[in-house]
Amino acid sequence: MKQPTVFEIINLTPKNNCEKCGYKTCMAFAVALLTGKIKAEKCPYIKLEGLKNLGLNSATKQKLSIDPDTALLKELKSKISNVNLEKIAKDLGANIIKTKEGVNLKLLYLGENIIISHNSITREDLKELDPRDQILLYNYVYFGGKGELSGQWVGLESFPNSISKVNTLKKYTEDKLAQYFGDNIDELYKKAKKLMAQKLRVCHADICLEIPALPKVPLQIHFWGKDIEEGFDAQVKILFDSRAIKFLDIESLVFTAERMAEKLMG
Repeated sequence: MKQPTVFEIINLTPKNNCEKCGYKTCMAFAVALLTGKIKAEKCPYIKLEGLKNLGLNSATKQKLSIDPDTALLKELKSKISNVNLEKIAKDLGANIIKTKEGVNLKLLYLGENIIISHNSITREDLKELDPRDQILLYNYVYFGGKGELSGQWVGLESFPNSISKVNTLKKYTEDKLAQYFGDNIDELYKKAKKLMAQKLRVCHADICLEIPALPKVPLQIHFWGKDIEEGFDAQVKILFDSRAIKFLDIESLVFTAERMAEKLMG
């Protein structure tokens, strides 16, 4: 029997990122199962009959020697192998680059020009990206872009099945940005401008910034600086376009925000 894939495992879970298995997402659980780091029974909702059909034992750890990132990248490359990059370029907000090997896409990702082909993702200087960024970008290509942005901004909690990810976004992005910048609004703006940020004219916080994380996945940062005299800690709220889930899944949207925060604090 052929080796099961990450997505086949995910399809046997409720895909709600409930974290009862000990991992933040169903995708992380699926990768952990295939790499022998966890027992399948750790997910209380997984479909046991489906596991048997895939040749997996529900009660024991799998002993498959797979690097998680490599496995997922390989699977995503397979999923987009027949995607017409030239056809979806406009919907992704990407430019087309034609080479002897075929069509590549060029787009802006967190302030850097990125080149995407069916087989690789690199910076414009040909340096390879972190595997996690490659996974995110291949997901962006796989979604293929669906229409235009709405121009309406909402919190993550406005999207379906986002409850478990709202806390993740707060813990790893909003709270970290608030703690890092404190009352230093000027430093936040200085760092954000390197990511092509634009300051919003209408803002009910101390500063509101819009960052084009991806051409069709902009993010807004609403930042209230720390006020020692009033006894208020800094606060951050990340907003998304209301159609963001037409361009990336919830997990990828949260990861995009996390990577943006890492860049700002780097």
